[in-house]
Amino acid sequence: MKEIRALDLKHTSTEHLLELLAPIFRGYAVEAPRFDPGITLFRSRVCGKPANIKDLWAPPPHVTPLGRVNRAGSPVLYCCTSREVPFFESQPREGETVAIACWITTAPLQVNHVGYSEAAFKTLSSVRQQAGWAPRPANHLNEAVSNFLAEIFTRIVPVGSEYEYKLSVAAAEKLFADDIFDGLLYPTVAMRANADNFALKLRYANDNLRFQKAEYARIERVRDFAYDITWLDTATELEEDGAIRWKGRLDQWVIREPYGQLTFTAQNGEWIARNRDGEIVQPE
Repeated sequence: MKEIRALDLKHTSTEHLLELLAPIFRGYAVEAPRFDPGITLFRSRVCGKPANIKDLWAPPPHVTPLGRVNRAGSPVLYCCTSREVPFFESQPREGETVAIACWITTAPLQVNHVGYSEAAFKTLSSVRQQAGWAPRPANHLNEAVSNFLAEIFTRIVPVGSEYEYKLSVAAAEKLFADDIFDGLLYPTVAMRANADNFALKLRYANDNLRFQKAEYARIERVRDFAYDITWLDTATELEEDGAIRWKGRLDQWVIREPYGQLTFTAQNGEWIARNRDGEIVQPE
């Protein structure tokens, strides 16, 4: 671990990092969660209004840069578990427009995890408790490896120093390259570990995500750890070729029965309506 911390990552290859990490992973044990279908996932892009859902998908290999989990040219689908997180991940500026897509998983999702240590959450100034994904068995060496992986994986990488991602990429390849895993779960660095991200393998994402919704918004103001947003358009349907059917308006709910009633609650940063029987009513 000391040798890895002392490396000049700019002049170190990912292959060499994999070699150095090998002894650290010998005997390392975790409990890898398996999530039931029905997880809601969000992804955004700073852009004009996209015409096709592929514009909000993972980029093609020839334009995929080095990332926290992936090598250059090897895309994964980065997505978030909360509607607010994509704004912090894409970091739009005032006056720019952002498109957000929402999908729901349709198959069980088997993932490994990294970054869930008390030290990492404290370093990122998270307001939530460590999320509970702990190494197993809970012994000194296992915890030391878990803390080290969390340290290197949740590192804040400045613009222009993307080569530092080589270390987290090497760790990610050790953690979820095996075919038994569909993705990797980790706390969002951009939002101070206050929510979670998934990096999904495209073999899973292509077959097991159902489109739910797309939204289009303008950034009015960027404040300290907050965005003022004006929502501009929404869509809940796609054409067969993936073209987005924008409505030209925001969501609206219709009460069809006489003297009907809807109860609204906030969930994942958006309004959820339920009828008198507690059933969710989708907007039109």
